[in-house]
Amino acid sequence: MKTRIITSLALLFALFTSGSVFALLTFASATDLYGHVVKLHQIEDLRRQFLAKVLKVQANLFTFATANQADLTATVDAVIDLDTIAGKCVGCHHTPAITARLEDLRHGVLDYQNGLSFYMTASADRVRTGQLKHDAALIGNALLSSIETMSSEAAANLSRVSAAAGTEARRGKILLAVTFFLTCLAGVFVAVHLTRSITRPVNDIVAATKVVAGGRLGYTLSRSYRAEFGELARAFNSMSLSLKSDQDSMLQEMAERRRAETALRESEDRYALAERGANDGLWDWDLGADRIYFSPRWKSMLGYADRALGSAPEDWFGLVHADDLPTLKGRLAAHFSGEAEHFSAEHRVRHKDGTYRWVLTRGIAIRDAAGKASRMAGSQTDVTDRKQAEQRLLHDAFHDALTDLPNRALFVNRLEHAFSAAPRHKADSFAVLFLDLDRFKFVNDSFGHAVGDQLLRAFAARLAESLRPGDTVARFGGDEFAVLLGQVGDVSDAVLVADRVLEGMRLPFRIDQQEFFASASIGIALASAQHDGPDQLLRDADLALYQAKANGKARYEVFDCFMRTRTLEQLRLETDLRGALERGELRVYYQAIFDLHKNAITGFEALLRWQHPDRGLIPPQEFIPMAEECGLIGRIGEWVLREACEKLSHYTAGNGSGPALTMNVNISSRQLTPLLIEQVKEVLRETGVAPQSLGLEITESVILGDGDVTESLLQELRGLGVGIHIDDFGTGYSSLSYLHRFPVDMLKIDKSFVGTAATSKENLEIVRAIMGLAKILNMEVIAEGVESQEQMTMLQELGCRYVQGFLIAKPAEMVDILETKCAFTLVSKAHTARGGGAVVSLRKVA
Repeated sequence: MKTRIITSLALLFALFTSGSVFALLTFASATDLYGHVVKLHQIEDLRRQFLAKVLKVQANLFTFATANQADLTATVDAVIDLDTIAGKCVGCHHTPAITARLEDLRHGVLDYQNGLSFYMTASADRVRTGQLKHDAALIGNALLSSIETMSSEAAANLSRVSAAAGTEARRGKILLAVTFFLTCLAGVFVAVHLTRSITRPVNDIVAATKVVAGGRLGYTLSRSYRAEFGELARAFNSMSLSLKSDQDSMLQEMAERRRAETALRESEDRYALAERGANDGLWDWDLGADRIYFSPRWKSMLGYADRALGSAPEDWFGLVHADDLPTLKGRLAAHFSGEAEHFSAEHRVRHKDGTYRWVLTRGIAIRDAAGKASRMAGSQTDVTDRKQAEQRLLHDAFHDALTDLPNRALFVNRLEHAFSAAPRHKADSFAVLFLDLDRFKFVNDSFGHAVGDQLLRAFAARLAESLRPGDTVARFGGDEFAVLLGQVGDVSDAVLVADRVLEGMRLPFRIDQQEFFASASIGIALASAQHDGPDQLLRDADLALYQAKANGKARYEVFDCFMRTRTLEQLRLETDLRGALERGELRVYYQAIFDLHKNAITGFEALLRWQHPDRGLIPPQEFIPMAEECGLIGRIGEWVLREACEKLSHYTAGNGSGPALTMNVNISSRQLTPLLIEQVKEVLRETGVAPQSLGLEITESVILGDGDVTESLLQELRGLGVGIHIDDFGTGYSSLSYLHRFPVDMLKIDKSFVGTAATSKENLEIVRAIMGLAKILNMEVIAEGVESQEQMTMLQELGCRYVQGFLIAKPAEMVDILETKCAFTLVSKAHTARGGGAVVSLRKVA
């Protein structure tokens, strides 16, 4: 752009200069012409003067007759003036012709002067004077003639020169005007061009500058420009982008700073809030001056006023518990030396009231250039509640919440210590007693969990009173307890403790104004070399407990190796039982039920047996409880029900028009669910057995379970037409209330009463009472376990209609019963001992 401007200005200057030069040259020419005109006018003036002088000299010549001295002097002066004027004329004109004429004129003047000189010097000679005067006059006339001629030529020349000068002047004006016009026009063109070349980029840059000034940093010029404006535009774009980048960086920095400030404020607020919320006491230790600043809160948490404590370290250390002071100082020293990055210590501090509070003291030291601690600041937090909570949690973690006795974890821990200490005390041994409350579930379910919990607490207290100092009693859960006896010489020491515990259980427990009698079963295991750890010893004590319960409860059993063998056998038996049904090892045996009134078999009881491939025939009492525990009783019970009904249907079909027979099937408590209803319906439908021909035998314990649910299920079964029989009546919790409440239609007298009724008056009265009760409630009675004629006679005398036992028939498979086709006859004979009454005698006929 600079080059363009300079070039444009140079062109304008050249145009203006050339025009001006031409104009100046024209004006110079005109000036010369006007100068010539002026000189012509001067010549004209000189001519006039010369003419006047010549005329004066001529006049003087012809006026004076003689030349006197004065007149001659004046004439001479006039001639001299003529020479001077002629000299001037010669010096002011440049034309050669005029110059030649002027030279001639001057020569004539000289001649005229010489003639006059001769005239004046010859004044004495009048002739000569006249002649000289005449010659002089002729010369003067010649001069006048020349002057006239020159005057005419000068006038013509003046007119011509004046016209030429005017023409040149006008030409100069025109040239100057044209030059000015062209210069102006070129200037306008250059100005417009330069304006467009300068103002447009400038305007764009100014507009862009305003945009940037308005805050839109990063705005760039999209149009490209040449030369300096291109560089300026690129510089502007670079500047705008740089400003934008700087702005972004600045905004980011400002945002980060604001975030940092916000975070700082939040941190300060959090710190202030945390300090107020945490309610910590602050301290600042100037190690150089050995002075400590304690905040008011630090002092108030120990019960002191703001100015009640000094600022010396001894004032602090003097409040620390003596047992904790060495640890506190040791940790401070470790932090000062740089071994520990932070200082933290939990210790006890004496309160103003004399009690000790647990506090957590934390801090950090500020170090100088040499790394030496010069100042330390920190906080003190009251953690007494946390410490107490930790102690409670620790206690709760190892103690039973109900009885506050040690729990299993603590008991096992102490048992592990006993095992580890046993080699150091070979003379002493230790034993474990495993205890379980008998029939606790019945109490818990009957009287509620609150009463059950109180019974457990009372039993735990009485158990602890029966032990020796140093022995450990623990509750494992539920109604299970364990005792660790230390320093046991032999098993008799453990037995002595067990006897003392059982003796203490003879006294009743008084709970909520009621007395409860409870018993416990105890398993005893003495530590030996065969025990590698607590688990094995506890396992053996548990096995002994299981044996005690199996042997009648309310007793103790000492573990021996045979118990483990039997347990392993039980485990193997359970494993075999899980596949017995699929392998077809289960058998259903049937025992006939005899009607003494009709002297005929009226039905059968289905009895389950297990034909084990190795152990032979296993009775139900050995595997039914196992089936109940492992959840197999449902499948097995359904199979027995279906098998018995199928056999009854088959037997009935083969018996033709014989009397209708019944089939009694035992039902476990685990089977008495809504599923049993569906199973009975399905089996009756598939086998075609009449519902009245099926009787379900349940025990009293089943009825005493969930009464409402049991009643609903039994009512539904009774609604199907199925008979409900109470098995082993009299051995459990016989009650008139449930007999009246539940839909029971038959009672089965347990064989323990039938077998001893002939020899025991008490059992005889029990049988008589059951018979009377059944008659009152309009129920039938079946006497189980009839094995002798004497028992049969007694039952007939008591009015018992249905009997069952080995005397009638032993349990057998249905195929054997169908092949044997037992028949029974009634034989009458005198009963002398009873005063001639009739008795029944049974005889089996093949």
